[in-house]
Amino acid sequence: MFHFRITHDDNLPGRDWIWRASRWQCGTSWIEPYRHVLTEQAALTDGTRTLFTSVARRSSERPARPEVVTVSPDAYDKAFRELRELRDDWTAVQVEPGRAIQVTTGTACTSPQYLAADAGVLHGSWDLASLRDQQHPDRLDHLAITRHLALRARYSAATFWQDVRLLTERATAHFAADGSLAIQFPDPAEHTRARSLQKGKDPIPLFADLLERAVTRLPWTGSKTAVQLSGGMDSTTVALAMRTTPQGAGVTAGTVILDAERGAQQTERLQLVLEHIASGWSSLTVQAANHLPYGPASRFSRPVWVSPTTDIYADALDALSGRFSEAGIKAVFTGIGGDELMAITAAEDTGGWGGFEPADTPPWLGRTAQALLPDIDKAITPAAVVPETTLMAKAVCGPAFLRHGLWPAHPLTDPALVRFCEWLPLKWRQDKQLMRVILARTGMPSQVARPPIVENFQQIITEAMRRYGVPRARQILADGSPLIDAGLIDPDGLGQVAARLEAGTPAASDHEVVFALLADSALTRR
Repeated sequence: MFHFRITHDDNLPGRDWIWRASRWQCGTSWIEPYRHVLTEQAALTDGTRTLFTSVARRSSERPARPEVVTVSPDAYDKAFRELRELRDDWTAVQVEPGRAIQVTTGTACTSPQYLAADAGVLHGSWDLASLRDQQHPDRLDHLAITRHLALRARYSAATFWQDVRLLTERATAHFAADGSLAIQFPDPAEHTRARSLQKGKDPIPLFADLLERAVTRLPWTGSKTAVQLSGGMDSTTVALAMRTTPQGAGVTAGTVILDAERGAQQTERLQLVLEHIASGWSSLTVQAANHLPYGPASRFSRPVWVSPTTDIYADALDALSGRFSEAGIKAVFTGIGGDELMAITAAEDTGGWGGFEPADTPPWLGRTAQALLPDIDKAITPAAVVPETTLMAKAVCGPAFLRHGLWPAHPLTDPALVRFCEWLPLKWRQDKQLMRVILARTGMPSQVARPPIVENFQQIITEAMRRYGVPRARQILADGSPLIDAGLIDPDGLGQVAARLEAGTPAASDHEVVFALLADSALTRR
């Protein structure tokens, strides 16, 4: 939730921090929080330590003022302790003369916090691309890049660059006086296993109650709120919960519409959902086919740095977020976390229901990357309070929303919901049975809960790669890439994928070459 530049030279006795315009300042150091109607900023000092916080608001609160307030040491300790114990969506910076500067965060991580130490300065940002000047291009993190290229993402502090770190949930970063940066990770979060329900017990009312609490945690108003409503189970479940809240009228539903028969089916299902919800909801749509990655107007085609965490559907999603912003929207709800709530554990998976990772190695993976595959699970974080894949998804979408002045809300990642769904018997999670029953009980037609045609972006991305990915791959092969030089991308394998796409005979996973192109775009301006 912060941009900042802090040095130990300014962290001296007698040097006071003051709020000026949109940031706290002390000498050449500054801390700028992301300011939004759904966040609040505060600063406390006990005369020695100074604590800066940025927190997602809750419904019953009046926003705090950002001016630095002097309190007693006991009051300071109490405020920091209550922040850690009672809140989940926050980031804090603590400075104290003669001590390491500390940056820490809660369990939610709606906004990522990236850190880079360079020449005695600690830089921070929620936007990874903005730390480009602090990235040393010759110090690539080969393991982090291998995870990306091999489609085996792991939640860790690592980024593409050894000198830039992600502050993961509940972790604390220490920036020492010698200029070193270290991250202290928390103990693993405790999790539970599925239990049996008493005969005749229905889990849906309790799930609905927990979801309503998660949805109403933020002080949103319908006319200034949107939901990314794809028509799928996760986002539709969230939308139905929003509709039943006191402020649930007048919400805007935004959808990226797929191509061909998938888009036609999606549009029909979306209309059925909106007719059921009523409540003065409106709809905004963006055609995915008009916003293809690496197309002429794509952000990936511009000669600018691209964050490796950028969503491959960023062009369409950015267009939708832009329309939200133009309509005066301030908050956007998503269905992120639904897959994880209904996930099948490895011990339960006897029929091939679970698993998010490909079994095969992508053909573009170079020898250096292949040699690192056995280390994929090294240097990852301890077990998080909520599923790690949801935290990675938040880190991807958060900056994109924030750039448009939108605060994202992900109620399906609420810790209470996560714990409840861990308890759910397998039959309620398998094939998202619980959500399908919720939709069926609304009385909407069966195609809402069980669409006959699978709706996903595979065909859209395949077409984008055929039309625009092939020329980009050819350019990479002709001009070279740091990833080829490092042995992380195999040029022969990349060329073979490009040839199949160009010939119209792609293998089932060839569209995923978009991730290799994205990795190159993060390192090279073309």
